[in-house]
Amino acid sequence: MQKFTFSVDIVATDLDRDSVVDTLRSCLSENLPGDVHANVKAGEVKAFSEQGYKVWRARVTGVTAEQAG
Repeated sequence: MQKFTFSVDIVATDLDRDSVVDTLRSCLSENLPGDVHANVKAGEVKAFSEQGYKVWRARVTGVTAEQAG
């Protein structure tokens, strides 16, 4: 057996974390082979300043403030 780790960042004004965890679990269980075991848990919440969000967006998604408009 091998353990694979994936990281997902979701940026939103407000979000029902339990609902997102349930959705991800459901998606994984419906789409992965039956012998795969997956665990989904909610991580930390980081509050972005407007500038912090712009920096994150540029670094992670490649969308700069100029491109975003």
